[in-house]
Amino acid sequence: MKNRILTFAILLLAWLATNSQLRAQQPAPANSSQGDNEYQLLMKKIRQDFAINPPAKEIEEALKTYNEADGSFTDVDYASIQRTNWPPLLHIERLYDFAFAYTTPGNSYYGNEALFDKIVKGLEYWYERNPWCHNWWYNQIAEPQRLGIMLIQLRTGKKQIPAELETKTLDRVRKDGGHPAKWTGANRTDIALHWIYRACLTQNEEDLALALDNVYNPIVYTTKEGFQHDNSYFQHGRQLYIGGYGDEILKGITQVAMYTRGTRFAIPQEKLALLSKFMRETYYATIRGRHMLFDVLGRGVSRPKITDKSHTALFARRMAQLDTAHTDEYKAIIVRLEGKENADYALSPKHTHYYRADYTLHVRPHYTFDVRMVSTRTARCEYGNGENLKTYFMSDGCTNITTTGDEYFNIFPVWNWTRIPGTTAPQLSPIPMAPNDWQMPGTSTFAGGVSDSLYGVSAYAYSDTLTGVHTAARKAWFFFDNEVVCLGTDIRSTASAEVNTTVNQCLTAQDKPVLVRSGKIVTPQKASAAHYRSPQWVLHNDVAYLFPDGGQISVSKQTQSGTWYDINHTAPKDSVHQDVFTLNFDHGMQPSGATYAYIVVPGKHTADEVEEYRKHCPVSIVSNTPEMQVVRNKELKLWGMVFYTAGTFKHKELQITVDHPCTLLVKEDGSFHIADPGQTQEDIQVSLRLPASSKKTATFRCSFKESGIRAGATKAYRAKF
Repeated sequence: MKNRILTFAILLLAWLATNSQLRAQQPAPANSSQGDNEYQLLMKKIRQDFAINPPAKEIEEALKTYNEADGSFTDVDYASIQRTNWPPLLHIERLYDFAFAYTTPGNSYYGNEALFDKIVKGLEYWYERNPWCHNWWYNQIAEPQRLGIMLIQLRTGKKQIPAELETKTLDRVRKDGGHPAKWTGANRTDIALHWIYRACLTQNEEDLALALDNVYNPIVYTTKEGFQHDNSYFQHGRQLYIGGYGDEILKGITQVAMYTRGTRFAIPQEKLALLSKFMRETYYATIRGRHMLFDVLGRGVSRPKITDKSHTALFARRMAQLDTAHTDEYKAIIVRLEGKENADYALSPKHTHYYRADYTLHVRPHYTFDVRMVSTRTARCEYGNGENLKTYFMSDGCTNITTTGDEYFNIFPVWNWTRIPGTTAPQLSPIPMAPNDWQMPGTSTFAGGVSDSLYGVSAYAYSDTLTGVHTAARKAWFFFDNEVVCLGTDIRSTASAEVNTTVNQCLTAQDKPVLVRSGKIVTPQKASAAHYRSPQWVLHNDVAYLFPDGGQISVSKQTQSGTWYDINHTAPKDSVHQDVFTLNFDHGMQPSGATYAYIVVPGKHTADEVEEYRKHCPVSIVSNTPEMQVVRNKELKLWGMVFYTAGTFKHKELQITVDHPCTLLVKEDGSFHIADPGQTQEDIQVSLRLPASSKKTATFRCSFKESGIRAGATKAYRAKF
């Protein structure tokens, strides 16, 4: 490999002697030896990236349906236009496998002329038949990418595809494959990829330059689709899409960056830095062990095995070579993804509120907890193309509570989708659907959080008048080291169904009992459901749930069934069964002014450990009213506060007054962090009096005016008495 890189570098230096830039006014002739070698080297890297050795058995099975008369496959519906799992693409996938079997030494079909003839006839049939899908993605990304890689691989064969056939195939790709500049984010990168393949095959320098520009151009902070200024990622409008489309753009960019590494086409350093920051601090931070948090996957959450992101170790391996300053960090990511180390390996505590995305991520070595909200500034999780059909409440304050990462793996076909963890929702049947399947904005204006990078407070004035839901609540989350305090107040609904707040709904830990302490008795929860009036706590799978203010609590441990087809009409209809643990508050029919409070404490293994924590609990809930929610952590000497209106909070000698709604983190040393979840861009005045300040008051004018895209970001201040 080192010799190849050295040869490549020498050739590039020679080429650069006469060509100072990619778009030179006098480009080297296409048949020049330098140009030939440059394109050949790029294609060699592409072949190495996609190298496969298809099993003979798979080739033999495909050949059973091959039609010798015209090059089609008898089991492929070429007339189909269905928007997902498009059947005609199977034709290309089989020819793709044929091409690698024919060109891979050691394969039993290597150099097989009969197979080569079938590839040629199959390509001719595809060109003449020209199948078309109503989902543009297949026409402009899936099909042209596969064709480009296949033709690059076939250049290594003993026999060459007829020039006329290759030319007209590539012309069709150019005509129908779209222009990358017309798209954004991952879609732009994916289209640029097949432009690169075609440019290499045709030795078209102009197309190669345009393609590379469009691969790297999306690596900027934007207010449109793509990387956001808070280090989150949007696709399909203002929709959070860290997984799914986030996967796609990382796959494409790192792929091209590896092709061009060490060349004049290399990814610019400032773009590499932005990419690395997103990958290390956001993308991989939402993966616990091998599994991604379900609420950042978009409509892909309804696909089997979607949370398993072990394959993304490939992206990290690429970045370990591209971004050598962070090689050790990427190596730690890789071993977690590959299961060679536990989910907590090399994790550091951090807390981030993504103010552009209405999303909060709290990471500790022993657990990860997130919150997904939606406001008028962002979009609900989509359900297009017949996928994610029960997603309605997914964006309304849903939470992941994970220690190993696999707590929700493949649970989704059996989920009760009115009981998504963290949400307060009427138990409607059927599940409502948003009026728009794509880019449907939320209806709340107050959704956001404050963070000091380690701790934080997030708040959500949930209000939904759509589709008969007619439910509202003021919800808040307070994040510390060992616990997350979850509060709800002013819960009201006119929906024609009971309203629940779901604490968790996850897979049951088979080897660990569910324990419930009610009164002075700790009992194991038997299969099926039970209802408790103000239990002290519940323990399941090393996570304790405490109920300091009581409430009507339901606990269930039972087998639930469903089908993937129920949530995704492109998935199997086979019945799926899973053992599921569910824990929720029952607010009854049409509640008015209901509340809840619970504390999530991961890392508790026994009843004794939970009792010890409860007796010496470091957090206290000081207020849970429609005006303000306040929690104190006495060990950290830290106060978390949500003000839904202007007002004053008093507790003994502590007094804080604000003139606008906001979230606050206040330390008893006089420093504080503040954010505006309403993103009103209005200044907020804060008056602060602390017990240690000898009754002196410090007043601050916290400037949020003209904060623009950073209107929801946190600001830090320190009082001097």
